Amino acid sequence: MNRVLRSAIFATLLAPALALVAQASEPTNVKELQKARHDHYHKLGDSFKVIRDQIRNDKPDLAAIKTAASVVNDAAATQEKWFPAGSGPEAGKTQAKAEIWSKPAEFKTAMKNFSDAAPKLQSAASAGDVAGIRSAFADTGKTCKGCHETFRAEEH
Repeated sequence: MNRVLRSAIFATLLAPALALVAQASEPTNVKELQKARHDHYHKLGDSFKVIRDQIRNDKPDLAAIKTAASVVNDAAATQEKWFPAGSGPEAGKTQAKAEIWSKPAEFKTAMKNFSDAAPKLQSAASAGDVAGIRSAFADTGKTCKGCHETFRAEEH
């Protein structure tokens, strides 16, 4: 049997196993999804705090800002997957308001605003441009606030 054929057979046999591994890393029920979403946004909040604290510092740690800005950018790029139908307040305790699903176009716009702003923050952080970081951080923060006002309940 030639090498190409063996490789094709191996890949065919391996694909289902890889799919199972990928599925295992994703939340499998609504409660797990809600917890994963909460953890995801907690990590995002921690990253915003790092950036905020550093830009207030006379000598900001640009490496810490760059790492945190990368987390922010990654969150902006993946946030849509954290809000599937059925994972709102009807499924249990969550800060996600029902408006996320009852006003999908508005929510999509709010997420787009964040996903448009976050790369600018990461770009400024990668360049080490403190003034640019401050400006992009303010702009990105406004997109978060805009979404929170409509789509996030206060924590009790």
